[in-house]
Amino acid sequence: METASQLMPIILYLLLSVLVVVAIVFLYKLIITIDKTNEVLDDVQTKVKKLDGVFEVIDKGSDAISLITNKATDGIVNFIFKFFKKKGKDDEDE
Repeated sequence: METASQLMPIILYLLLSVLVVVAIVFLYKLIITIDKTNEVLDDVQTKVKKLDGVFEVIDKGSDAISLITNKATDGIVNFIFKFFKKKGKDDEDE
């Protein structure tokens, strides 16, 4: 029994030492993984910034096309209203 009480703390200290070493290795690998993830995220952020310019050009182009289409539609609608308004007044005058 006496040897067991002397041996038990030694075993616990060894197991604790192994646990500390495993935790250090795990944390080291975790830090490496986080660094790689940060590199990938920085690369993605750089590429997204490059694409922002392309999307801005596309947005301005679609806004211009929308403006032209709206002006043309307004012109056609106004022409049709004037045409029927004149025709309606001519019918009332007779």
